[in-house]
Amino acid sequence: MGDFSRSTFDRVKHYVGVRLQQGVPLVDADWNELEDIRRFEVQAFLKWFVGDGVPAGNDGFRIAAAAGGGVNTIRLTSTTSAPANSTVSVDLTHSTAAAVLGFTAPNQQAGRRLAPARLTGEATEPFPLTAGMTLVITADGAAPETVTFSAGAATAASVVSAINASATRVVASAGAGDDFVITGGDGTPEHAGRCLADGRDAVQEGRSAYGSQPLYANSALAAAWGVPVVAPLAAPSSGTRSDLVYLDVWDREVTSTEDGSLVDPFVGVETSVRLKREWAVRVRVGGTTVPVSGDGDFTAGHSYLPLAQLARQAGAPAILLPALTDLRPRSLQMAPSTLAEDMLGGTAADYRQGRNRPKVNLRDTINALLTGQLPASQDIPVSPATGLDVLNKASVVDANGGLVAVWQSARSGGTNQILAARLDPAHPELNFTTAPAITSGGAHLEPAAVALPNGDVLVAYQTGGFDQTGTDVMMKRGPLATIGTLAEQPVANTANPVADQAARAAIAGDQVVFFTHQSSSTLKQWFYRRYRHTDNTFLDGAPVALSATGLTQRNLHCAAAGGVVWVAYADGTKLQTLRFNPVPATTNPQDPPVIDFTFNTAATGALDVFVLALSATDALVCYDDGSAGLGIAACSNGTWTTSHIADSDTIDGFPTLVRDADGTVYLVNARLLSTSVIDLVLRRRSTISGGWANAQRLITNVQINQTPHPLLVPNLGLWLLWQSNRTNADFDIYAKQLITAI
Repeated sequence: MGDFSRSTFDRVKHYVGVRLQQGVPLVDADWNELEDIRRFEVQAFLKWFVGDGVPAGNDGFRIAAAAGGGVNTIRLTSTTSAPANSTVSVDLTHSTAAAVLGFTAPNQQAGRRLAPARLTGEATEPFPLTAGMTLVITADGAAPETVTFSAGAATAASVVSAINASATRVVASAGAGDDFVITGGDGTPEHAGRCLADGRDAVQEGRSAYGSQPLYANSALAAAWGVPVVAPLAAPSSGTRSDLVYLDVWDREVTSTEDGSLVDPFVGVETSVRLKREWAVRVRVGGTTVPVSGDGDFTAGHSYLPLAQLARQAGAPAILLPALTDLRPRSLQMAPSTLAEDMLGGTAADYRQGRNRPKVNLRDTINALLTGQLPASQDIPVSPATGLDVLNKASVVDANGGLVAVWQSARSGGTNQILAARLDPAHPELNFTTAPAITSGGAHLEPAAVALPNGDVLVAYQTGGFDQTGTDVMMKRGPLATIGTLAEQPVANTANPVADQAARAAIAGDQVVFFTHQSSSTLKQWFYRRYRHTDNTFLDGAPVALSATGLTQRNLHCAAAGGVVWVAYADGTKLQTLRFNPVPATTNPQDPPVIDFTFNTAATGALDVFVLALSATDALVCYDDGSAGLGIAACSNGTWTTSHIADSDTIDGFPTLVRDADGTVYLVNARLLSTSVIDLVLRRRSTISGGWANAQRLITNVQINQTPHPLLVPNLGLWLLWQSNRTNADFDIYAKQLITAI
């Protein structure tokens, strides 16, 4: 502790400064009281006029699920026995396996006092390692140690074994759950994560695991600092439990014993001590509120802030994303609290928690409504880069509610590959994160995707160009972050000279139904093949013919609802529609499916087609019939009717449909205004009359906007993906949210 004569600060006296007089002794109490006054004023201002929480544009202290829920991650722990200060770091520049094992710039180092440092990776098995990959580790200031891996995609156990066989200054272990991630910044002071608690600014430059905190199970450091340890987590012994994750912030003295730079070398003594802001993330088992005075876990002089509610279940050490509910107040900007109440109808507390916020500013909303249009958010670039991006109808909403855009692009070496990007539903303000490329090598085209219930994404695509002999349809399935490293499986690989191409897919129950187009000099035909995703089994030994031969077009779209798949395709003279039930009437899943509710209607135009599956008995099919404009085929319990979109004609194309959460159906299509200008327009169907309102301009730009694909994202409403060449260079993918309720 510092040597002070006395402490004279008393906030009840309301002093705002200290005035030094001439010709009098300088004493430490006056200097320290001035410092206490200034610190108290800043903290009081932040507490009472700014409030608790995270500033706008910052994601500090979000409690996030670790990869795999913290199970089978890689933890590196210093082997030092009794350190005063222990560190572990990974050299990202010279470690080719760092990112694969979950060590990145925000998560490359960890330190602890009076206990071995622990650094936890943010990836889980299988790890897509290749022979020769390296991990360079430095512990406690000693020389770096290099681990070289010799295997391919590896388990946590094999990675741990390889590290422990080479490294001597750290010991590796596999995560067993009961852990989560505390987010911060990108590893730099400029972009650190921040959070205010009672006016105290807690700062986290990088990211860290709960179990890597300095005070985690560190009784020696807790005793030295006079604070409780951070206790290990555990699931309940039976039933379920709700725990509170909260932030504990306080200030402590630092002397030259800890920081030798406090001794001026020209004086030789410690002239002053420092106050340091410390924080710890703690968990209150079974709690819903932070500690208050009188509670056994309350410490005077500490500030507390709820961060998240954590749902635990007996026998489940993994802490997954659905178990965490964010409680942080967010987007602090010092606006008057009455604005939220006066303009949005909610409280300031709700607004700061992210509830009842409009998705678009009120000025733009009012202007759109005054012109009879639907408000929408600003355009968001999904993954801009040099090279032509081509979007079809492969994008999906994954099992965690994330919007996954899937497309093909020649941005890598001029060869088309399949790419993807994801919008996190918990943080749409962060926009899309591009995933690693799904394919590599030769050309890959026409992706189709489905989201599997276990969180995997399944992506199918064709190899080679259209109508080239010997092309196949292949697929990969797995987590989006690692699907590119996984092996391909054939969906349709008919022998030469037949070309298997134009993959389409829909999920119905435990089956994914693939539709592929076979083409040769004598054959043009659609085929189907059923795949059971629960055990990775194809129920059809090879693709089975769906259509007659002689198709002159490749336009097919499919969508599932109620356990069935609705299919529509063009054959050059008519539109053909049907209901495909992948589960046969018999008890043998490998028997032929039930195909019924078939319907044909004459159509000879462009016939770009889109299916909206409403239920097991109802569906809407929209198609472009060239000179006639846009047509609608509607099925209601087996009865089909057709109609024409009244205000559509030859300038309308690329029709797509989506249904909002309240049951309203919207039609989005491209409208040709000139040879170099194409806008997107939207129509709404009346839930009473079934009629369609006139088109409103949705994307207005002086370039080409086309291939729209709208999707309903749970809790985020309607989102639209499309491609545009507005950069005057090439086509890129864009997204925006369509606001249907405020």
